[in-house]
Amino acid sequence: MYSQLILLAVVMIFIIGRLIGTRISFLKQVMASLLSVIVTSAFYYYGYLQYDKSDEFGIAGWLWLLSMVIVSLLFYLFFEMFDPIPIGERGERLTDTKNPFKRLSAWWNRQRRYIQVLIIAIRYGVGKNLALKRTPASDQKLAVSLRKTLEACGGFFIKFGQVLSTRSDLLPPPIVEELSHLQENVVRLTTAQVEEILAKELNQPQDDIFGTFEMEPLAAASIGQVHRATLRDSGKQVVVKLLRPDISSKLQRDLDILVRFAAWASGKSAWARNIGFLELAQGFSAAMKEETDFRIEARNFAQVTASLLHSPSKVKIPHVYREYSNAKVLVIEYMEGASVKSGTAILDERGIDRLEVQRRIFDCMLEQIFFKGIFHADPHPGNVYILNDGTPALLDFGSVGRLGTLQLDALKRLLIGFEKRSPYMIKDSLLQLVETKQEIDQDDLEQALSQLLVQTAYDAAGGSDAFIQGLFRMIGEFGLSFYPNVAGAFRSLITLEGTMRQLNPSFSLMDESRRFAREHSAQFLPVSSTADLKEAAANELLELLPVIRRLPRRLDHLGSMLEKGEFSVKVGFFSDKANTSFVTKWISQALLAFVGTAFGGISIGLLSLGGRYSDDEFNMVTMFGYTGILISAVLLIRVAIHAVRHLKQVKE
Repeated sequence: MYSQLILLAVVMIFIIGRLIGTRISFLKQVMASLLSVIVTSAFYYYGYLQYDKSDEFGIAGWLWLLSMVIVSLLFYLFFEMFDPIPIGERGERLTDTKNPFKRLSAWWNRQRRYIQVLIIAIRYGVGKNLALKRTPASDQKLAVSLRKTLEACGGFFIKFGQVLSTRSDLLPPPIVEELSHLQENVVRLTTAQVEEILAKELNQPQDDIFGTFEMEPLAAASIGQVHRATLRDSGKQVVVKLLRPDISSKLQRDLDILVRFAAWASGKSAWARNIGFLELAQGFSAAMKEETDFRIEARNFAQVTASLLHSPSKVKIPHVYREYSNAKVLVIEYMEGASVKSGTAILDERGIDRLEVQRRIFDCMLEQIFFKGIFHADPHPGNVYILNDGTPALLDFGSVGRLGTLQLDALKRLLIGFEKRSPYMIKDSLLQLVETKQEIDQDDLEQALSQLLVQTAYDAAGGSDAFIQGLFRMIGEFGLSFYPNVAGAFRSLITLEGTMRQLNPSFSLMDESRRFAREHSAQFLPVSSTADLKEAAANELLELLPVIRRLPRRLDHLGSMLEKGEFSVKVGFFSDKANTSFVTKWISQALLAFVGTAFGGISIGLLSLGGRYSDDEFNMVTMFGYTGILISAVLLIRVAIHAVRHLKQVKE
């Protein structure tokens, strides 16, 4: 008897799960089937078998089997409803593990950390200061409370604050100034931990690769730390960057909490929502996940180096020894020098003009952003070096930005528009760089840009900088926001501005950008001569040639349709594929629900007829009735499960 029940449960596991389209774990499928067998068997025994001693299976047996299947469907629905694992838009399970105990432990750790962060935020008055009306005084209070909160939370929260301190396009000056004082206080890895990482991650013994390895780190950060070493085969000095062994779990936990904290702050303050505080946290989270894979950084080094191979700016980028590097160890060339702040002493000692070095670094960065489409996304003073011979160098390519050809073209026209004081050109280029959240009046935008140009035209104390701040403010007022990669380019330029002022205190971002545009006019305006004009016209004609060739046939086809009265225009809600897919999906679910309900109603009618007009205990009409009940249950439970899965979907 027991073996038969187990066999029934196994059969239902493989059949019913596929009938109703559930994707709960195999363990829960087993539990649903076993529970349905146990529950219905208990009812069958105490309700019928103990009173009927006959060996015939009969109608009661068939009712027991039918009830077993329907109860199993209900248990499947129950487990689907209370399955804590979210799913993606394609139905995939968004989790690293199916083990319920590990998930419970991870959930508890996240909740405990989240509560800790909230308590710290409340203690330092972040919520209270966010709710205040934005004034210079309230901004200063918020800046102090936010800095103290991020410092107390530590880890990636401090790094997030450091990133926010570069967003002068979004945040008021008091907050930017206060967050710029954030400092990481990171515990260094022990010698035993370093040796363990090297032994585990290197594909050869440490002594076979390195002739010497200094256990005292050159620097330590939240993601990893760097050590100085020499290669055994060549004797060259290198820097070995090691990923912290516990970084993955801390990264996942802290970034999840950071995004939730940003969502909480956005819920408390309309100002936080308007500046896109939650989107900033999400973008930071995505960037940090890339920085914890050194293979990505090695690829970034290689791509930027290749793009600047023939660059006239001659800025040094260290070589990466990819044969010794992997996801958790990065071996790069060691360069003797100092950060740009301390490197001014090297330049003064060698009699090298600071302005010349500043322009080499700046021109190299603008060449990356305006011409190459791949650029260093974090050129803060610690990542810009002055070598002992006075050569400038760029370090740490864990974060790079990438721009498409359309965005490169729009950025060039934006700079030309500012140089020519043309609001139309600025507006036209801006619309290619931003994603709109609502319909905007382009005439109003052009008028506002015209006013901004007039307001900053004769400001001798830095009209270009005032124009940038005004431009960012205007973008927010019109409900626009830069695409993330474009915002990264502007953020890189703003960070670079602070770095360049270490070499040249009178540095002006827009003045230097205009100088760069004049010196590279051929790349910005490829029609500076008659020959260039002819070449540009020929290129445009080549691009239009396929369209021109098809135009007569299309005009002829259009004329024929008009003549026959077959001309039509497709507009409206269903022209969008997403809308069509949404409506189609829910119509199909509604049809399934209708068919399931119809089967149920017809089956109840058949069972009623079978019992009223037949003396047989079990006949053909009754059999069709019970079959219809089963089909109805499968269809309706399937609709319910798909509805539950839709509610759990995480939108991408």
